[in-house]
Amino acid sequence: MHISNRQQFVKRALKIITFVLLAVLLLEGMSKALMPRSNSGSGGMHNYRARGFYGEEKNSLDIAAIGNSDLASGFSPMELWKSHGIAGFACGEPNQTIDQSVRLLQEVLTCQKPKVVILETDTLFQENMEGHLTSLVKTAVNYLFPVLEYHDRWKSVTLSELMGKQQKPWHDSGKGYRYSGDRVAYKGDDYMAETKEKEEIDAIAMKSLDQFVEICQEAGIQVMFVEMPSANSWNMARHRAVADYASSRNISFIDFNMKDRMKETGFDWMTDSRDGGNHLNYSGAKKISVWLGNYLVKDYQLEDHRKDSRYQRWQQDVSAYDRIVLGAVHQTADES
Repeated sequence: MHISNRQQFVKRALKIITFVLLAVLLLEGMSKALMPRSNSGSGGMHNYRARGFYGEEKNSLDIAAIGNSDLASGFSPMELWKSHGIAGFACGEPNQTIDQSVRLLQEVLTCQKPKVVILETDTLFQENMEGHLTSLVKTAVNYLFPVLEYHDRWKSVTLSELMGKQQKPWHDSGKGYRYSGDRVAYKGDDYMAETKEKEEIDAIAMKSLDQFVEICQEAGIQVMFVEMPSANSWNMARHRAVADYASSRNISFIDFNMKDRMKETGFDWMTDSRDGGNHLNYSGAKKISVWLGNYLVKDYQLEDHRKDSRYQRWQQDVSAYDRIVLGAVHQTADES
């Protein structure tokens, strides 16, 4: 290469490198400015109810359950507390993909060390492989540069936030559970009809699932798979795929769509769905949660914290939770 051409190449390369570095520094600076300083909705946190674990005392949770809206509407940790004194949290986000489950698990482990992590397996089939790849890239980029996720906060960010002051964590007495008293029966066909077919978990989702399990194992946390009743998104082919994976990794898998589980829990599609077979109402969530509590106590020997002074606030949360599920108040998007 001629010397003058080489010099021009070096100059162009330096300009590109300088531009990239400045862009990265700008993105990092804006990310620090716009990143929420609280886990609350009013503080700007996206999917804030799934992140209420930030408002719990550090390393106080026994159970962290991670999944999509099926989990958030079908698992009520306060039912475990009332019956067994187990401290749990439902980290459920709408349309959560498995790579997002990994990221949420990593968030949980920044402030909690649960003994058991539950993965609601519908996340594995939330998208096709192309959709999972897109979600994986988007999740990674948003993690590196939160400004891309929180760019809309520039209109509402306060001076104290710009100065980096942390706000008091929002505390969720419902522990991530989304209450609904609506009742719309599922009257469709047998969605769990026997079949020899198995729906494959795509390669992108499988890689994220392996990562999820390995993170738990490296942290000394037991992993458990659960599938909430969902007539609109589950079938026997998907059950077989998850069951085979769980068996290969020696992971417990409880599928509440199986007829024997439904009989054990007393679940009834005529009374326990809020929207005709997609999500559970409180009646269904209570049945699933009580059964799950009994299973966890038996198989994981979790401690009863109801007489532990460290968990005094949980006892106070019972009253707030009961007011919600008994209909005295309605859960809204506003925090108190």
